[in-house]
Amino acid sequence: MKKIYLMVIAVLFAVGLTSCEDFLDSSNYTGATNENYPATPGDLNKQLAALYGVMNQISTNPLQTPWFVNYIMSDDANGAGGTGDVESHAIGHLMTNKETLYDDVWKQVYVGISRASAVIYGVDAFDWTGQESARNQMLGEAYFMRGLFYLWGVQFWGDIPAYWAIAAPDPCPQLSAETEIMPHILADFTSAANLMSHGATTRGDGHATKGAAEGMLARAYMFYQGFYKKAGELASASLADVSFEGFNQEGAGSSLSKAQVVSFLEDAINNGGYKLVDDYRLLWQYTNELTIKDYAYVADLKDAGKVWAGNGNEEQMFQVQYMNSNSWNGTIGMGFCNQVELYTGLRCDTDADGRANGGEDTFPFGQGWGQGTINANLWDDWSDADPRKKATIANGWDGNGDAEFKIAFATSCSEETGLYNKKWMCITCKETDFAGQSNYAWWGVWRSKNTETPSPNGNSFQGDHFSDIVLLRLADVMLMHSELTGTADQMNKVRARVGLPATSYSLQNIQNERRFELAGEGLRFNDLRRWSGKDGGSSCLAATALQRQDGSRVNYTGYWTEMHHGAGVGGSSWSQRYADTDGFLPKPPSQIAIVNDPAVLSQNKGWYDGTGWSMSGTPIY
Repeated sequence: MKKIYLMVIAVLFAVGLTSCEDFLDSSNYTGATNENYPATPGDLNKQLAALYGVMNQISTNPLQTPWFVNYIMSDDANGAGGTGDVESHAIGHLMTNKETLYDDVWKQVYVGISRASAVIYGVDAFDWTGQESARNQMLGEAYFMRGLFYLWGVQFWGDIPAYWAIAAPDPCPQLSAETEIMPHILADFTSAANLMSHGATTRGDGHATKGAAEGMLARAYMFYQGFYKKAGELASASLADVSFEGFNQEGAGSSLSKAQVVSFLEDAINNGGYKLVDDYRLLWQYTNELTIKDYAYVADLKDAGKVWAGNGNEEQMFQVQYMNSNSWNGTIGMGFCNQVELYTGLRCDTDADGRANGGEDTFPFGQGWGQGTINANLWDDWSDADPRKKATIANGWDGNGDAEFKIAFATSCSEETGLYNKKWMCITCKETDFAGQSNYAWWGVWRSKNTETPSPNGNSFQGDHFSDIVLLRLADVMLMHSELTGTADQMNKVRARVGLPATSYSLQNIQNERRFELAGEGLRFNDLRRWSGKDGGSSCLAATALQRQDGSRVNYTGYWTEMHHGAGVGGSSWSQRYADTDGFLPKPPSQIAIVNDPAVLSQNKGWYDGTGWSMSGTPIY
């Protein structure tokens, strides 16, 4: 198992990398590197470390992270939480409750882009004779990260300010995501895939790899062709090559074809050094060495001597990592722990009988804020014959049948279902720490047994969460291969891992397989968008899937009722909100006000324009 101290990044935020550009923010977020920096290759390594550290900055607020926001926006999860958690409810209803909801992530996306550009344009300030592979790896990682930050920006906001020089122009107008930004994203991932080499870094060390670049290239390509080009079924569609003419970017070439993307996927699958973990449950931290001893659901794994595959395991291809440095001090400190585990833990308030979650009755599931509960439709749609259902969903309501534990429906809960995401929620164990105190999180006990470092934020309940957020794993890559090629071989290997029989390829089958294999991992929402196409309207797949949430069963303050869009707070419907917005978020009004020129930066449709975008209070059911 990898220790808590996951990345040596002591210099992470000590290096000044950017200059001010008012069009993006009034602070120091975009622009060129300082003229006298980097001075040595070691400085460039510090810049690369600082680049990866932006993902920890983004992690500071889970309700502004691409992985958690997209998860809540999907049809498979509710915003949930407490009756006062307007932010999570608004996200789940494709609405907003305040103008600042996405301010931080907007800034951080551009911090990431700026830091990536600093490495890209600084790499050849030194003589790499005899170290060409190291140079190419560093450059490839920077291209990978720039592509990733732009992809997150485009999927969140669509047309955004973009540049590919060392510094942003002034002004820096928003560009067309379809015609300008997405081709550059694909070029960045292509450069990364061609420049990096398999085995150049140690798996799980936090760095991007060639295989990760190949997988992310396919993800971006499929979103581009499906959402922007409205290609429909990618296996049978006639897809035009994406032109990179005029980019003059090292490693990108002049264009990208579907055949090249498939070839990259096959290289990642066959030569990347990754493989499927042999039991699906071993991917998730509830099989850790301390919890597995007492968790009946995984008794067979314990008896076979198997435990959690761990952070950086052989199936993970790229992930956000955390370390034991979280703190309440500063603006970044809590980004060093996986706060999604806290947000998705069982609602910590008591029920009408005074019973709380997080104890013996709910073992091994710990307390938290109760956000991002699994929508009841996912449970109902998913066959019990698929072992991944119970490996993914913690069922705490006996009305669903085969309840795994007995949840306390808190008197403050809203959009509660009794169904929780096992892949992300905090996990407890029955052992005590060195002081004989019980811990909310198994990580706290593990830390006390393996280190002499106490929880630096002084709160194990809120701070001892260090599991990776997995952004890409091999099973996803294998399913993308099946979807692009119209073949079932890779899909059936994924199914075989959990003992499911082979099936034939069809678009419906691959859509179902992605929904169930990757449930709870934040990918569903953008899958629905690319299967629907831009300007899909209120009858497209994404809109109708989201609308199915209306009328789904939820528990509100201790009693069962039905969830409805905008209940008690206005609004229209999920399908209409999707049609109004195409799944895009509002650009921060503060940024638009700074620019004060709609030709440079304008608001997305469906926001601040008379549509039902505002959730000023909590839904009342």
